Parts: sequence; structure tokens; C-alpha cells
Amino acid sequence: MIKQNPNNHSVYKTSVLGAHPHFRKKALALSVASCVLFSTAAMAQAQQQDAEIAEEEVLVMGLRAAQATSIAIKRESAVVMDSLSADNIGKLPDVTIADSLQRIPGVQIRRSAGEGTDVSLRGLPQVATKLNGEAYLGAGAITTVQPSFSDLPAQLFKGADVFKTTSANQSSAGITGTIDLKTWRPFNFDEGMQATANLEVQRGQETQETDPSASALFSWRNDKVGAMISGAFSNPNLSNSYNGINTTEPGDSGWVNGVNDWGATQPNHYIAPQGVVTWNQVTERERYGVNAAFQADLGEGFEFIAEAFYASEDEYNRKVGMSATNKWQGLDYFTPTQYRNTGIETRIEDKDNPRELKEWQTWQEIDIDARRVKSFSQNDSFKKSSTNLNFELLYDNGGPLTGSVRYVNGRADSKKRHGYNEGDITNGSATGINPFYPAEYCDGNTPVGDEGGCFVPPNPLGYEDAPVLTYNNSGDHPRWSGFDAPQTGGLAAGSTMRDYMANVDSYNIGAYSSENNGNSGADLDVFRVDGNYKFDDNFFTSVDLGFRMAQRAVQEEKYHLFSPFYEEGCLVQWKATDVVLGEDSCSAGEMVAGEFQGYTALPPIPLNANNNVKFYDDFSPVSGVPGVWAVDPKDYDDPEAFHNRVFGSTQKAVVPGETYDLDYNENTFYIQGNFEYGLMSGNIGLRSITSERIVKQNVAGVKLPYGNTNVDEGDVVTRVKEDDLLPALNLAFDVAEDVVIRAAYAQNITPLDLSNWGDGLTVQTSLNTELDMFVVNQAAQGGNPALDPWKSTNYDVSVEWYMGNASNMSAAAFLIDVDSFVKQGTVPMQFPDPDGVVRRTIFATTPVQGEGGQLHGLELAGRFAFSDFTSNFMQSFGVDTNYTWSPSEQDAKDIKGDKLAFPDNSEHQANMILWLEEGPWQARVAYNYRSERLAEEGRTSGNLNVYQDAVSYVDVSASYDINDNFSVYMNGSNVTGSYETYYMEWEDQEVYQNYYEPRYGLGFRYKM
Repeated sequence: MIKQNPNNHSVYKTSVLGAHPHFRKKALALSVASCVLFSTAAMAQAQQQDAEIAEEEVLVMGLRAAQATSIAIKRESAVVMDSLSADNIGKLPDVTIADSLQRIPGVQIRRSAGEGTDVSLRGLPQVATKLNGEAYLGAGAITTVQPSFSDLPAQLFKGADVFKTTSANQSSAGITGTIDLKTWRPFNFDEGMQATANLEVQRGQETQETDPSASALFSWRNDKVGAMISGAFSNPNLSNSYNGINTTEPGDSGWVNGVNDWGATQPNHYIAPQGVVTWNQVTERERYGVNAAFQADLGEGFEFIAEAFYASEDEYNRKVGMSATNKWQGLDYFTPTQYRNTGIETRIEDKDNPRELKEWQTWQEIDIDARRVKSFSQNDSFKKSSTNLNFELLYDNGGPLTGSVRYVNGRADSKKRHGYNEGDITNGSATGINPFYPAEYCDGNTPVGDEGGCFVPPNPLGYEDAPVLTYNNSGDHPRWSGFDAPQTGGLAAGSTMRDYMANVDSYNIGAYSSENNGNSGADLDVFRVDGNYKFDDNFFTSVDLGFRMAQRAVQEEKYHLFSPFYEEGCLVQWKATDVVLGEDSCSAGEMVAGEFQGYTALPPIPLNANNNVKFYDDFSPVSGVPGVWAVDPKDYDDPEAFHNRVFGSTQKAVVPGETYDLDYNENTFYIQGNFEYGLMSGNIGLRSITSERIVKQNVAGVKLPYGNTNVDEGDVVTRVKEDDLLPALNLAFDVAEDVVIRAAYAQNITPLDLSNWGDGLTVQTSLNTELDMFVVNQAAQGGNPALDPWKSTNYDVSVEWYMGNASNMSAAAFLIDVDSFVKQGTVPMQFPDPDGVVRRTIFATTPVQGEGGQLHGLELAGRFAFSDFTSNFMQSFGVDTNYTWSPSEQDAKDIKGDKLAFPDNSEHQANMILWLEEGPWQARVAYNYRSERLAEEGRTSGNLNVYQDAVSYVDVSASYDINDNFSVYMNGSNVTGSYETYYMEWEDQEVYQNYYEPRYGLGFRYKM
């Protein structure tokens, strides 16, 4: 039952960046009035980015021409920026646009299943993303302004501009920069008809599946009107293997260190994981994209543009693995056999020695007393789609006044579904599981209850005593051993764990669940008027003036699936053999020896009773795992339908703490003067931004029985308003014919991830065997509407030398003072257990306001087409190389007392592309390197941090033009089989490893 208890809170914030608030209010009123007067004078088109001066090319052809185009855009820009261009229609040589962007100095990407998805610039992900100069909604980033590009096919784009500094006429920008994705328009082409088509097959080294990919573009225009449509399709199956500490499975997530009762008796600290796992995941992504554009010259200087951009992706992450855990039976279930003293001591809180100093140890090999060895299958599916519409009316009649009116509308939706099961190999003795069932399940077991119920062994053919397994992570890849020792249990004497794991009848279903499902949606509306007026014989050559209104509405819903059990209809989230229906609010059971005994929720179910099962023994690149029987994760492509079939029905239980509505409205006025004097040119301007966010959060009440879901007890509505005045200055000095020196200053502001404002409180529970109930063990306060957005003051200087049409060198230095940001912290909270008793203090994780930080660095880049310098055999070659140094620090410190870097920032990054273009042949080899990065802050109760080790990737591509119309090509990604290694605080404390398969493609291209 939901009670409506609206509590309205309002907060008004005024930024001190730039000016007094009274001045800003007057400036905003004046700016709106000026904008209206200006817009009535003419339909305006601003020079939204000066870089677009260089975009009047018809069609870029070849690797050298693509490099020349990118250099020309950089040279003509009024700001510090870099650009990439397709070397032909639909011919960016990467799968997603993120894969292409990683070649640009300062751009760092994250990979998902081996494909580029999330993008950071100069060390931060707070990057504004635009489509053809204005905001768009992507289904992969509904709650963020930060880019996530997994659903955007690279073939639909003609290029991208990455702006490192801000000019006022950009109207919106990120903390470290702005990425502007550019699609094709009909007036990009010559008059007449243009068409191209690509057909490709891809194959992964691990999956061994042949996957299709195709794209096509058709364009027609005359001197007055043009129309264009392009589309792309791909359906890859991507292998991703994981080995290490258990961090992802329901009920087995996370790790802790020795700060506990067991740890208090040990002479040292070391991390104590709840379990160790190995799994292989095949990610299937069925991806579609369509871009359509219409352009018309209306005469009298007016031009009309209408565009539609659609992208969709159905993604299935089908995972199968083996887990060795202690099923929350304490943390003394493993013994380090290879370890190292770190020399770092910390004081811990424990009941015997509250302030005792202990030294931390790392371990490289452990013997695991694995009370519970299981297989598991998991399927996290995402169905994402987005539609973005753009309408522009531009005016340029050759006079001093130009301008535009523009309207953008976007809609994005994302649905997440989760299905999971466990296949237990234990017979229950090692884990203390002794399920009690109604008479219908007894089948020869002696009744002990008043109504004929009995205790039924969950798995008679499973193993009995905890096996000792060895896990070693000291080499390149983890190694398991210990599976060949004799094991007691239901199989013949002398049977080993290998035998139990190979016998499908030795498995029973330990749990079914469908948790953390989600429905996300967002709407975007942008209306803007921009104009430019040119002056003659004046220091200021022109002035830009514009007004922009943007509204973004986000709806976020998270829920778990519950199903009814037995005649009482008790709803259960975790359908598991360790969930007993004995809570007072809803119970099912009978009297046993004068006491009530609750029935176990999940009846005895063989692994293959409701599912398709397979034997899985490929967990590349880990060694030593014999293999396990597991459910085919395709069975959970539709988890709700599966649970309806097996349990008769399901009921959606909304998670209040992760369900919210948020409206974010922003009005921006800008004025910018563009000037030129002697060797100097540039611009100076102001952006006035008034923003309002309206956040509706749900209040989490008591916990529902048999799960970790709270009751929704009403809504809290919070309104926050802010005013900001942001100056920007860009200078360029043409100190020589081919040398440009630039300098820039700007103040920037970027919204938080909307979940940092919208999420509420969630409480997690785990089974306590002593109390025989699930007790509160974790809590998270996901959001706070009063948190300030990201704010920064940026300084930049660069030197650029243009030594040929397709060759240049550049060096750029930057300093970013982050005045306001958000990081993860903890706050102490107390919660009652299901019996109403408060037994412990929980340190709940929550976003907190950071106290400031700084990033600075240096970017060095060189693009060389050797034909600019020589006419010998080397003229067919070219190089595109860059290096970025970007150290950072925040106030938070690690266990050694050193300041932490900003999360996800690599201090060193390097790219090198060697390309060849000779007659009909083209080829390129691309190398990308990232140094270590901070992946997770304070991951354990001892505040240890997780780092990703340095990693590099090599991609290749080559093509041959059969004639003017036909060509064949091949490509390979991650051809060296690189993998990601993560460690906790010390490099020899490896915690997990991700391995992405090398992939290869062969394609055919037609061009008319």
C-alpha cells in the first residue's frame, strides 16, 4: 500500500562564480529581452562552433584525406580542440564511436565486452555530448549527460569534434570538454545521387560464431533540395571472461577484510573475500541505427534542415560460472599459503583490542575450505532505444546578420531484466542447510511434523564435507587446483570433486531470482535562438547572441520479482533452499515437537527439471577448473515469463530507494564578442545559466518479508534552483605562417549523474545462521537533491605547428580546478532487523560533496603524412600519434596517507597509428595504452581501493579497392588478446581479471 505524503522542499542556490547575484538577475533579464529583439530582426544562425568553417567538404576520401580534414578543422577552430573524420561514407574503422574517439589526445574509454562504451576526457567523465551541435538523448545514458556509446554504430557518423576549451556560444559544455558527434547531411555531397553499402562478417576467437554487420547510405540532392538516409545493423556475440573475487552474484557480493571477530584473533590484516569465482559471459548485441536528413534552400538566405536519428540495441549478457564460497559462514574458511607483508599498519575496531595496530598482508595463493561449490547462470538483458529529432531554420543572405532558430526533441527508453539461478553441488551438510517441506515432498522421508512434513536433504548425490580447493593468482592468469582429491558424499567411495562436478544428478537448484530489474525513460526538449552580427573595421569583428531553453524529464524505476509459495501465498523474492517461511507477517509451515517450523521456500528441484542444461568447461583464460553443469542462460532471456511458468505467477515489488522522477530545466543566455587585431584573434563572452531541478523520491519503509525490498511509504518532493554566470575567453596568436599559439580561460558547470540527486535509501540483508533470519548488513543512500553540480575553473594553453596539408604537431597544457564535485562516502545508520531489534551500526554508502580537487596535464600530438615531406617510397605512409599526461588528486587519502586521484583517470595515455595508402591499398595499425586508474574507492571495510592495472590494445584494418566502386577490407580488434587486471591497493593483491576476446572481420564495400 502506498501512502501519499508529499513533503515539498525548496532550495535556492546562487553560485559565486563570476558576479554578484543581483547583477546576474539583471543580466539574465536583459539577456532575455535582447534575445527576443534580436530574433525578431532575423531568423538567426550562430556560428555554434568556429570549427565548422572547415566542414564544407563534399566527401573525404582515403586515410590521408581524413587526416587532412581533421587538421583543417583544428586549425580553423577558435578553441582548443581535436577532430576525427571518416575516410569515406560510413567508414570509421571501429565498431562504436567510442572506439574511434579513443585515438584523440586526452580521451580515455571504458570497454564493455571488448567494445568501447564510456568516455572520459582529460581524466573526468563529466563530458557534455552533442549531436550536430546540440544535446541529444542516448538510451545508454538516460540519467547522465556523460557519453555512453555502446548503442551508437560508428558507421552513421562522418566524424566527431572534441572541444577541450569552452566558448560562450557553445551554451552548454562539460567540465573537461565537449564531444560533438556529426552525421551526414545531403548538402555534404555533390548534386545527384550518392550511395554506399557495407556487408561484413565478424568472428570472435573464443565464441567462434560468425556475426553479421551491414550499413548503407543513400543521398540525393539538386541545387535547392536534398534528402539522405543511412542505416546500420550488427549482431555480434562477444566473449568476456572473469576470474577472481566474487563481486557480482546476488547473495555473494562484495568482499571484506579482517575487521571482524575472526580477524581480531589474527596477527595481520588481509582481505577476506566472501567467495572466488570464474565465469564466461557471451554478450549478444543486436544493434540498429538509422539517420535521415532533409535540407532545402528556401531562398532569400533561408535554409531548412530536418533530421531524425534513431538507435536501438537489444543486449543479452549470458553468463555461466563456478563459485567456491563459505555461504556467509564466517570468514575463516581460507588460509593464505603465499603472502607478503606490506609494512603498512592500521588500527582497527574489534571487541578485544579496540585500537590495536596490525600489519596488512597481501596473498597470492589461498587454500579454500569451500563449503559451497556451485554453478550459476545469469542473464542481464537490456532493451534500449532512442529517437532524436532536429529542426533548424537558418538565415544567411550574405549580409552582416546571420542566425538560426532550432528545436530538438528526444525520447529514450531502457529496460533491464535480470534472471539468475544457482546449481548447488553440496548435499547441505557442509552449509548447514536442512530444508523442511510439506508432506507432498517427503517421498519416503520420515514425517516429523503434525501435518506430515519432513526434513528433506536438498541434494542426496552431492558432496558432504567441504573440499579444499587452491586458488593462485600469482601468474598471468589465475589457476585452480584440488579437484582430484577424494570427496565424501552421495557418489561411490573415492569419487573426487571432479566426479561430482561432472555428474548432472549431483546438482540441485539452490536459488532462483530476478532482481534489480529496471525501467528508465527520459524526454528532452530544447529550443534555442542564435545569431551573429558582423562589424566592419572594428576590433570586434562580430558578436554572437543566443538564448536556449532545455527541459529534461527522467523516470527511473527499479523492482524485484516476487512469487507466491504454498497455500498461504507468501510472496518470496529469493526462491532458495535457505529461505524459511517463518516470519510473522506471512508464514507457512507446521508444528514440529511443539514448535512452529516454517517450510523452505524452494521445493527440491533437480538442476534440469525446469531448464535446459549444458556442461561448461571453457572459462578462458583461467586454468584448472574441470567444468560444471549449468543452466543455459538463454532460459532467462525473459525472466518474468520463466518465473510465471515455474511458480505460477510473479508480482513486481518496486524498490523505493532506487525509484524516482526528476525534471531538470535550464535556461541559458550567452553573449560573445569575436575579435581580431594584428596577430591576435579570439572571443570573450558570458553564459548566464538558470537551472531548476524537481526531484520526487520515494520513502522506504519496513522491509517486505523474504527479500531485501522495502515498502514505499510516500513521496518527498524537493525543488532546487541555481543561478550561475560563467565567463569564457579564447585567444589565438598567429605567430608565424604555420604556427598558432592559443590560450583559454573558462568557468564550467555540469549536472551530476541524475541518480546522485534522485536515488533514496536502500537496505540490504543477509542470512544470519545464529539468529536464523536475514539481518541488515548493508545500506546505501543513493542520492541527495541538495548536492551541488560539478563546477570548475579551467586554464589552457597550446602551441600548434602546421607543416603540411595533412601534417601538424601540437602541445597543450591544461589546469582544471574542480570547485565542486561528488564522491562516495559513508555515514553511520542504524536499522532494526525483522524482529524489530537494532543490533548494529551500519556505515551506509552515500554520495557526498567533495572538498575540491585538481587536474593538470600535458597533451603532445603529431600527425604526419610523409608525402608532405618526401617523394620516395615513404610517401605512402603516415603516422598519427599522441601522448597525454594527466595526474590528478582529491582530498581523500588512501591507506598509506597519499591523496587519491580522481576515479577512472589514467595519468598516462598514449596512441600511435601507423597507416599506409598506396594505390588501391590502405592499411592501419592502431595502438592504445592507458596506465593504471582508480576503479573503486573504499571497496572494503578497511577502506582499501581497487585499481585497474595498465593495459594496452592493438587494432588493425586493411582494405583493397578492386575498382572505383568495389572494395574489400578486413579488421581485427584486440589482436594481442589484452586483458584487464584489477588489484586492491597493492599490485600483488590481485582481486579479479577481465579477458576480452580478439575479434576479426571481413567485409565488402560498394560505392556508387
